[in-house]
Amino acid sequence: MPYNKLNISGAKADVLAWVHHDLSLDEQNMLRNVSRLPCLYKHVALMPDAHLGIGSMVGSVVATKDAVIPATVGVDIGCFTGETLVPTLDGKSYSLKELAADDKEFVVYACTESGKIVAAKATAKKTRTNAALVKVTLDNGAEIRCTPDHKFMLRDGSFVEAKDLIAGESLMPLYRETDKDGYVLVQQNYSGRMQKAHWIVARSGLLGKVPQFEGERTVVHHKNFDEADNRPENLEFMSASEHSAYHRRLVERNEYWQAAEFEAKRKKAISDKAQTTEGHAYFAARGTKNILKYMEENPEHFKMAVAANGQRGKQFLVAYNQSEKGRTKSKEIANRLYDCEACGTKVKSGIGLHNHRLYSHGYNHKVVSVEPIGTREDVYCLTVPEYHNFALDAGVFVHNCGMMAVKTPFKSGILDGKLKELRHEIERAIPVGFNHHKESDWHASRWAGWENFDDLHKGVQDRKKKAMLQMGTLGGGKLPRAVVTQ
Repeated sequence: MPYNKLNISGAKADVLAWVHHDLSLDEQNMLRNVSRLPCLYKHVALMPDAHLGIGSMVGSVVATKDAVIPATVGVDIGCFTGETLVPTLDGKSYSLKELAADDKEFVVYACTESGKIVAAKATAKKTRTNAALVKVTLDNGAEIRCTPDHKFMLRDGSFVEAKDLIAGESLMPLYRETDKDGYVLVQQNYSGRMQKAHWIVARSGLLGKVPQFEGERTVVHHKNFDEADNRPENLEFMSASEHSAYHRRLVERNEYWQAAEFEAKRKKAISDKAQTTEGHAYFAARGTKNILKYMEENPEHFKMAVAANGQRGKQFLVAYNQSEKGRTKSKEIANRLYDCEACGTKVKSGIGLHNHRLYSHGYNHKVVSVEPIGTREDVYCLTVPEYHNFALDAGVFVHNCGMMAVKTPFKSGILDGKLKELRHEIERAIPVGFNHHKESDWHASRWAGWENFDDLHKGVQDRKKKAMLQMGTLGGGKLPRAVVTQ
């Protein structure tokens, strides 16, 4: 296929292009900058599918001499503005700018393709300066500002760039709540059931192997007694008996629990809670459970206690329902409007609100709109090595960065004459091109999609086996990259 030699003003090396579209001003500026690299070898080549990237164009090939530099083939990185909040497993949420400035590893919520929510280690970095933005608005009122190319996780586990999201599209949700004891509960989207966050951390392998205690339950203990702090370093396994004994040994804490002042505060807190809608529902459910247990364990006594209850109360109930006050009250309850806490919609009746929550918010967050923003800002993102996605405080999962910069202690003097050896070592560790691993990676082999892989790729012998061995490689067209400073 013939190429064109592009005439780019200010370029210091030839730019050979196989593209079939007119280059934008940003693309021309990027090519001009790349052509001025002091280590450039001969020319810059532009493949037919080339488009704007970070560092250099995606689909460009930039050969270098006596140097290994970052982004020589261009990379796509989507990111978020600095104020974007990310929930971490310590029970708090932090802005991406804060996390990047802290420059430490932390734990976030991630999600598998099947909708299973897990805990994963992550790091944060500033990734672009003065980037173009779009605003994604969700049906829970959240607004997310990000680059147009950042990928959002759909409800089916696939990813779509922000600019291509469609109004009404369902995203993979993160639903959290706190129970009466202060433990964080997270909805598992593959089952719809709530799971305690500390067990999500444990089941994700961040505490090591879950131990088994003969004849006893395994308990996850919070070392600092903060049930919302689910950092791995704050959690430890215990048997149920060990856990109980540990708490009994806390004499000062137990004395405080038995103090008159504490008892007065406890009763007031229970009374205040009972006055709220949620508290009334909780105590009603708890009372129902206790009554049912009493009925089961003391059936004869219960029958005697409630004998003739219906006859005693019937006359009062009938009289009230037939009265003007009773009919007015029934009509008011049936037509009462409730505000949906997720989207603000007014829904008639308690049953209507329950159904609205279930069908509109019980399984996803939906996209309301995607709008370009005129302003430009510095943007940030996370790197989540194992799962490659993370949850935002807005309640949806997004893809992580495709690349991150890692500062090493090496200077050019140490590596002088060793670049070729270094490159070969990297290529031996990370197969490139048609090369592959000798054995499939454990994380790659547990992917649920292998079950239907052969049906999707018929006609090619051993496709599944080859694919498993090539997972975790760079493939063709990309090279490991590093930068060496003086």
